[in-house]
Amino acid sequence: MELRNLKTFLYVAEQCSFSKAAILLNYSQSTVTAQIQKLEEELDILLFERINKTVRLTNAGQAFLKYAHEIIRTSEDAKKALKNLPIETGELRIAMAESIANTFFPEILERFHQLYPKIKVTLYTAGTDSLFHKLRHNEADLLYTLDKRIYSSEIVTVMEKKEEVFFVASPKHRLAGKNCLIEDLLGEDFLLTEKDMSYRRHLEEYLASKSLEINPFLELGNVEILKSLVEKNAGISFLPEFTIKRQLEEQRLVKINIPEVFKVWRQLIYHKHKWVTASMKVMIDLIRDYEYDKKNFSQNKSL
Repeated sequence: MELRNLKTFLYVAEQCSFSKAAILLNYSQSTVTAQIQKLEEELDILLFERINKTVRLTNAGQAFLKYAHEIIRTSEDAKKALKNLPIETGELRIAMAESIANTFFPEILERFHQLYPKIKVTLYTAGTDSLFHKLRHNEADLLYTLDKRIYSSEIVTVMEKKEEVFFVASPKHRLAGKNCLIEDLLGEDFLLTEKDMSYRRHLEEYLASKSLEINPFLELGNVEILKSLVEKNAGISFLPEFTIKRQLEEQRLVKINIPEVFKVWRQLIYHKHKWVTASMKVMIDLIRDYEYDKKNFSQNKSL
C-alpha cells in the first residue's frame, strides 16, 4: 500500500472530486483515477461511489478514512523523528590504507571524537582489494584509499589528492643527496611495506616491466617503524611523501634522486547506494578540511 495512493484518497474524499484532487496534487485526472483503483484493488473494496459525475465515500470508504489519516500521520511522525535523531550517537565504519591510519588520521579522529564522543568509530586496514570488498558488501561506510586513481560507476568520490612516492634514506647513507638510476639501488638493504600495499605493488610492477626485482630484508605494515629504522641508517625505503614530510623537513630523512616519478592518489569514497548518515557527513567534512586546509583545521582544533 503506497503512501501516495493514501494521500490521493484523502484529497478525493475531502474534495468529493477526482478532478479537484488532481489539480491540488498537480496530477492528471487519469493518474488520480489509477491510484484510487489500485488502492481499491489492494483493499478489495469500493471506496467511492461514482454516479452521474458525483463522488461519495462508500460506507467502507468512510470506515477506511480514519485509518488512512492515521497511517499518513504516523508516516510524517516517523520522518520527523528520523530527521531529529541526535548526531551524537551511532556507529561509523571506515576502511583505509595502513599508511593513512598510521600517519595523519589520528589527528582527524581526535577532532571527530572531541565533537562527537558518543559515536563509535571502527577502523579497518588492509590492502586495496580487501578494503573494496568491505565497501561493496556494506561492511564499511567510507573507504580512504592510497592507490592508483580509481574510477567506478559504483562509487562516489568526495575527496582526492595526488601524492608522490620516494625512495628515502638516512642523511648518513652513502646515496644520500646523489643522483642515481633505479638500477643503482637494487643492491641496497631495503625496508619495505608488505606486498599488498598499493605503492609497493606499483613499484614491483614497474621493476618487473624492466626485468628488475627488489628483495627487501624486512617487510612491515607499520610505516612508523620503517621510518624509524631508516633514520637509523638500517637501509632505504619507498614511502609516500605525506608519511615522511616532517622527517624530510627536519632532515632526518632525505630523498634519493632518481629519474622515475611514482605517484598514487588518496581518495575518500563511498558506495553510490550508501545512505550518507550525519556522522558520515561530519567525517567527510573533517577529512576534506584536513586535506585541503590543514592550517585552518589545526586552528579549529585548538579552539
